[in-house]
Amino acid sequence: MAKSREAQVISAVQEKGGAGKTTLIESLAALMVGDGAKVAVIDTDDRKNLYRWADKKQIDLDYLDVTEDERLIPTVKVLKPKGYDVIFVDTAGFKSAISIYAINASNLVLIPTKADENDALGARRSYDHVQSVAMSMDKQIAAFVVMMDVDNAANITEIVRGGLQSKNIPMLGSMALHRTGIKEMKSTGRGPEGSAKATMREILAELQMRELKNFYRETGEWAKSA
Repeated sequence: MAKSREAQVISAVQEKGGAGKTTLIESLAALMVGDGAKVAVIDTDDRKNLYRWADKKQIDLDYLDVTEDERLIPTVKVLKPKGYDVIFVDTAGFKSAISIYAINASNLVLIPTKADENDALGARRSYDHVQSVAMSMDKQIAAFVVMMDVDNAANITEIVRGGLQSKNIPMLGSMALHRTGIKEMKSTGRGPEGSAKATMREILAELQMRELKNFYRETGEWAKSA
């Protein structure tokens, strides 16, 4: 089956810093490259954590930083027909013009949260913000909360999940479990490995099953095993 000529755009958005936006993008981007996808990542955060990870050149993807608000939409429009399967956009706090532009440019928004009350509140506000931007643009943008750095045995995990679900906020069933290998990506420039790869692969697989990853649907291929 022929691939679409325009890339799917996936942004990571969260009001609260440190919730795992960059880690989520790094992991999914690396896994998709490993599966044969052509990937680009855009870092809109002044801290440039995503850009520095990609600049280690351990993953075969294209990367750039765009921190000027008015440059993001034109940059995405230039990249979309260039043969990429997916363009990932990392954002800073959502209360900025560039985050609004990122949401508007996206086919899918992922909202990471840790099992923490402040993260969960940020996820709820971020989801509401995505819906507000979508309504203002008269379009539909799929958005899902993704739990990151989770201790599956901790009571707070289910408390946070239950609280968000009670507000009818869409969540992935798969969670990124706490794994040392995920943190090591920052220094190595590589993707997740070992058990870290397995837990991030579950998130990617769920996105495929929900038909939110155009690359796998259009190629007819399932993600490679961990």
